[in-house]
Amino acid sequence: MKWKNVRVLRIVIALIFFATITLSFLFFSAGKLPFSHLLDTIQFGPAFMAVFVGSALPFIALLLLTIICGRVYCSFICPLGIWQDIVIWIAARFKSKQQRRFKYRKPNVILRFGILIIIALCLIIGISYPFALFDPYSIYGRIATNIFNGAVQGINNGLSSIFPASVSYMAFSNITVWTFVVASAFFCLVTILSAFWGRMYCNTVCPVGCFLGLIGEHAMFRLQVNESKCKECGLCGLYCKSECLDSKNKYIDYSRCVVCFDCAKSCREGALEYRFAWKKSKTQNSLEKGKIQNPGRRDAIFALGTMGAILASRKWGRKIHPAKAAEEEKEGSLIPPGAVSIDHLKEHCTACQACIAACPSKIIHPSITEHGIDGFMMPVITYKKHFCSYDCNACSQACPNGALKHISLEEKQLTQIGKVQFTAKNCIVFKEGTDCGACDEHCPTKAITMLPHKKKPGLYFPSVNKNICIGCGGCEYVCPASPKAMRVIPNEIHEAAQKPTVDKQEDIKVKDFGF
Repeated sequence: MKWKNVRVLRIVIALIFFATITLSFLFFSAGKLPFSHLLDTIQFGPAFMAVFVGSALPFIALLLLTIICGRVYCSFICPLGIWQDIVIWIAARFKSKQQRRFKYRKPNVILRFGILIIIALCLIIGISYPFALFDPYSIYGRIATNIFNGAVQGINNGLSSIFPASVSYMAFSNITVWTFVVASAFFCLVTILSAFWGRMYCNTVCPVGCFLGLIGEHAMFRLQVNESKCKECGLCGLYCKSECLDSKNKYIDYSRCVVCFDCAKSCREGALEYRFAWKKSKTQNSLEKGKIQNPGRRDAIFALGTMGAILASRKWGRKIHPAKAAEEEKEGSLIPPGAVSIDHLKEHCTACQACIAACPSKIIHPSITEHGIDGFMMPVITYKKHFCSYDCNACSQACPNGALKHISLEEKQLTQIGKVQFTAKNCIVFKEGTDCGACDEHCPTKAITMLPHKKKPGLYFPSVNKNICIGCGGCEYVCPASPKAMRVIPNEIHEAAQKPTVDKQEDIKVKDFGF
């Protein structure tokens, strides 16, 4: 197969991944595209976090893929990596031939490994948030949810620019200003670096790229220079967007090579070959000539050992850094069905915002202070604009990493994320002597029934059975009182609600409230 065809195949596969993942984040898709969940699951961040909920197969598959083929994840699968390639291609259309050329750069070892080590140490002691902030899939998810969705919404509304479009979408979908700012900052950083310096973000900032590079440096199959064919024209180095190919010394820094095949396509002599590399090769003898140091297999062993330490130490780390947000807050915060508890959410969520994009009711939004500083941008529920539909479990189905466990619709309908609290003195029945009953009409589990007012015949007031309430927020959303007479109080740990067969309603008497 010719290198041109191999490169075209890579581009086709990458575009399939990119289009499917992007559309799964757009508000009109809500994560329901065919195979979108499968493609989300094999992203590095979700696959890594899924290990802690007992699903290690996707992560093992990614490691094996890297061991065999090198960093193909970054060019074929990762949406943020593919976005960089798209930006590079677009930027090249506005550059002169000279400006399109790349050149070999030495790796920024301090920044690359500094970020990776800090994130690894945080994971070891039980802090997941730094990884969630820098995970490329989650970064792209936040960009798609906050910016691309806004652009699409704006186009639908006839708006002419991305910024007002995004503001319009924020008002529509509960996207907060701070999450928009964070998403925009990463979007600008990645886009600018890609437009001017190729894959610099991927090989300098991204911890996933750095980790996979440690393994990919010693992959079974790698691009190698055939010195007998090489004419030393230097053309291959000019096309290497990772700037990891030193054509003068015939050296490839495999820790930064993303196996895009651009260099192989550019070589007119066919001197670059992608072949089995686990043997003594004459093609890298020029390392000694160029005096370029290769750290050897210790890097790959170190990377895998560090990953093993992280996996083994999670339970130990949580004892040092237990999640205390639920204890520190007076009432806690509502989290989506399947999240189990705030501790479970913080341990596994990468803040990719797939659940936010998937929610048709738009009641899930990124947290700012609701979950504490280590829960920034993770999902939180509010019932200001709608309530949780009884016949919907889209959020748990969209989650790619187990932060929201995949629960069936039947399980969701019995998952108690909170319990309603009725404040009779706020209710307009008692406050104004007006008939209402909106809460009863909107309660899907019949946890609310109307009882006759003893002092005012013909007037009815709500009675609540908390045991069968699931905290869907229907009553809170429709309650016309201000302040609300019905409010959902979050459960620290999600429980199974009782079925409304045997339980009695709470006996609420008018005299108890002084009426």
